[in-house]
Amino acid sequence: MSTAENSPAVRPPRPRSKRGDAGSADDVLDQLRRRISSHVLPPGSRIQETELAREFDISRARVREVLGALEQRGLIERIPNRGAVVMRLEPKEVFEIFDVREVLEGLCIRRATINAPDGAWDGLLETFGEPMRAAIEEGGIEQYLDGLDELRRVVIQWADNTHAANFLDVIFDKARVIAQRVTLLPGRAEAGRRMHQEMLQCMARRDADAAERLKREIIRSAREWLERYRHFVL
Repeated sequence: MSTAENSPAVRPPRPRSKRGDAGSADDVLDQLRRRISSHVLPPGSRIQETELAREFDISRARVREVLGALEQRGLIERIPNRGAVVMRLEPKEVFEIFDVREVLEGLCIRRATINAPDGAWDGLLETFGEPMRAAIEEGGIEQYLDGLDELRRVVIQWADNTHAANFLDVIFDKARVIAQRVTLLPGRAEAGRRMHQEMLQCMARRDADAAERLKREIIRSAREWLERYRHFVL
């Protein structure tokens, strides 16, 4: 999500590429992060070192470094005699993530609204417009989730706050797992689309107070939906 510089004190270290490995360790890490956050690798899935080494054509030592980076992000746990297993999110952790996101994403929305030039939000306003509404009505949420990813990327770019970006990067993988589950709830994707469209209109008017307030409301609303349906989602 972040395009900001790495901050070693905040962000878990990424494994370094090793001469002789065909694949980049950073690429392997990013691919595994996406698989976990998109539920291609759901909670409880086992991750085999030998299979990863074969798939990505990298050494077992490099695989272990990648798994160590995933473990530091809280995405997997390594269990003696079982190997690496994708972590399950506990309800307490889920709601703590909502609390942190409300503060940090609200701040980034405010700073991005202030910093971005005129017209910076026109493309995203179009993204969250009629084509997305029609796609959601037809049952597809992928366009909405892709739009959220793009919105986060642009907001982080214009917010220009390295520490906020790094903190959000640490929790983003888990946040995306939660977002996918909440978005699948009936009516949630369209409600979220409308709220984000309204927020982007405020950003285009440079109304930072209203934009930040709406972003906080969006995250609180998602939390309320999750609390209401937690037995079906968590």
